[in-house]
Amino acid sequence: MSTWMSKSRDPSHRPTLRDFREASERIKGVALVTPLIPLRRYKEEDAVILLKPEVLQPIGSYKIRGVYNWAAQLPEEEREKGLSTMSAGNMSQALGYVANMFKVPSRAIMPDYTPKSKIEACRKYGMEVQLMTWDEMLSYLDNLPEDRCFLHPLEEYVLLDGHGTLGLEIMEAAPDTDTIYVALGAGFLGAGTALAAKAVKPSVRVIGVNSVNYPHFYESFRQGKPVEVEHKPTLADGSAALVTDHMLQLVQDVIDDVVIVSEEMIEESIRFLALENKLVVEGSGALSLAAALQTPKHERGKTVCILSGGSIDSEKLSKIIQ
Repeated sequence: MSTWMSKSRDPSHRPTLRDFREASERIKGVALVTPLIPLRRYKEEDAVILLKPEVLQPIGSYKIRGVYNWAAQLPEEEREKGLSTMSAGNMSQALGYVANMFKVPSRAIMPDYTPKSKIEACRKYGMEVQLMTWDEMLSYLDNLPEDRCFLHPLEEYVLLDGHGTLGLEIMEAAPDTDTIYVALGAGFLGAGTALAAKAVKPSVRVIGVNSVNYPHFYESFRQGKPVEVEHKPTLADGSAALVTDHMLQLVQDVIDDVVIVSEEMIEESIRFLALENKLVVEGSGALSLAAALQTPKHERGKTVCILSGGSIDSEKLSKIIQ
């Protein structure tokens, strides 16, 4: 492993405001500075909820931020070997997109329950796709091949810098924000957003969100240790990840609370966003809005919901809308 990659996997890494600003410059022209869009409302007394639509990114999710920031800093001789990662979809799509930018090969290790739309999207980027069971993936992580630069989905702490540019953009566009809602999968998006936002405004609250069918951070946050939860079917399949000791400690340090939402609320949020705001989001992308809508207005104040991704099967979306 190169010296830089050893540094990027240092669990003590805590990016500063300067790191986030440097990452913002690095990804300029690659990732969009997405706007803040008001959630459609019908009554003037409705409290304002602003949407941060990362579904507008070139790959349809925020992952391009952290992945490009990571790849751009790899030693050139290492990067030329090609890139690989393990992901249910959005991280893999980001890696395939970025690999094409650098004109290097790419590989995606994906769980065998990954939605077809995400598998096909990766193949469209020219990626080599390998489907594995949960146990096979865990074994793979313990015996990584060395023919590619591997972006570790649970241990690549420099992802915080790139993903955290979201928090920076939110506070620059809406400095009076009181609460930010964000889905928690592996934890890098939530922790990075919180570190950046609080570096600008320490009083802003950042709330992590899980599905009731996969409450991995919700349970771990409350028990103070990583908890392995049952794999129940969930619309928020993109957030079904593992909780590590290091990431749990970081989340506990910077996230104000973790809440859970029902599958029905996720479905309702997907439907509302599609029909009222004309934004297509996947289950994980709807977690933030679902949580905001179930929270009393006086508790959340001026609110920003990060719509993290839009990779959803057309059949599933059609069924939800109907």
